[in-house]
Amino acid sequence: MIRKAEKRDLADVARIHVDAWKQVYRGIMPEEVLEKRNYDEQRQVWERKLERAEEDLYVSEISGKIAGFASCRVLDKEHAEIETLYFDTDYRGKGYGTKMLEYLLQVLGTERTVSLWCVKENPNRKFYEANGGKPGKEKEVLIGGKQVAGIQYIFER
Repeated sequence: MIRKAEKRDLADVARIHVDAWKQVYRGIMPEEVLEKRNYDEQRQVWERKLERAEEDLYVSEISGKIAGFASCRVLDKEHAEIETLYFDTDYRGKGYGTKMLEYLLQVLGTERTVSLWCVKENPNRKFYEANGGKPGKEKEVLIGGKQVAGIQYIFER
């Protein structure tokens, strides 16, 4: 079941977020950036985002457990952006991410072009291509003293 996240979900959201970064971005992001990430600080980041209504946060709950989460925001009446989409290791590759992506695209509305940014070296970025994302712009971002390449995926409907 996909639903809006609540404050009680944030510890699980933070755990999944931190663990996914450490698993997926090892060797891509600077090691010190990955090692600094921790559950408590990440939970606080999500608390602030919820309080400020910066993004809409959704969780995928399976048998009472938070399996993954995603966040998004409307930029204007023609554009929206998916900010995050992460799943716990045990739930990857089982179709839950696809269901979450489809849900977000539906929530954001068919009248909007939806985009997301992905680390270009992310081995999982083929997921976005397999689900209709078309490569768009590329940019580099300085993270922990290292230039990290990013690629935008665009979902036009």
